[in-house]
Amino acid sequence: MARSKENLTETDKKRSPYIGGVFYHEKNKLLKPFLDKKKQWLYIKNMDNNKFITSRQNKIIKTAFSLKTRKGREKEGMFILEGKRLISEIPEDTQTLYTISSLSYADENADIIIPDKLFAEISETVNPQGIMCICKIARKSFDIKTLPPSPLVVILENVTDPGNMGTIIRTADAAGADALILSKGCTDIYSPKVVRSTMGSLFHIPIYTGADIEETLTLLRQNNISTLAADLSATQTPYDADMTKGCAIVIGNEANGLKKETSAMCEKKIKIPMPGKAESMNAAVAAAILIYEAVRQRS
Repeated sequence: MARSKENLTETDKKRSPYIGGVFYHEKNKLLKPFLDKKKQWLYIKNMDNNKFITSRQNKIIKTAFSLKTRKGREKEGMFILEGKRLISEIPEDTQTLYTISSLSYADENADIIIPDKLFAEISETVNPQGIMCICKIARKSFDIKTLPPSPLVVILENVTDPGNMGTIIRTADAAGADALILSKGCTDIYSPKVVRSTMGSLFHIPIYTGADIEETLTLLRQNNISTLAADLSATQTPYDADMTKGCAIVIGNEANGLKKETSAMCEKKIKIPMPGKAESMNAAVAAAILIYEAVRQRS
């Protein structure tokens, strides 16, 4: 006879979801007998039994594991978005290919539901929320005609730290920047850590990746958009620069800053005053200060 929920021990709960002919579901208060004990199928209300997947050879599962690496994301042209809040931010123009739910979350609208342990192996978070989507990466080419009059543009050259990248994207979004342009050497904006740290801002601002910085700076200059290089060798501060008109703030690598050639191509070099003993500043912090100086001047 099937045991009731109250009679399940803590040990039982840690075992397979198939316990004594009963499915134990942690969050949903559902306990349902299996129709056939020989079959390890998931029966939740009117759910399609084929949704419960345990095999790593399943096409969706194999794809999800491949997307844990940059190589896999670039090859498949997809990325993973995890958590209810981030998933709610997905815009209409971003194609959602698959939705995966953990067993304990049990979203009946998901394409597949998998054991919690398998979900945790795919997840990049310490405490998985139990729901993730596999989305199509939308490749966009920078078109200067899409910029509004007097735009605020942020350009990143070889920014490699995912945390810094996520923070800069979120800051640019908060400040109402019109575009974010990333060089080929930047970290992948679709890595799980970057996606999480943007808190949805990944979808709020146009981001162009894999840009040729030299070509981009030339194009901006030709269209009367001033370019301001964050450079420790500069003698001027951002408070001396005019950011009320169209401008692009150019930030370099965390350890090495901008390439000399890139800095030389910019109209002006600016340096944030540092009266303390620190020799340099975190790239994300520097970007935030410069971006919000532009906001201050335009207010």
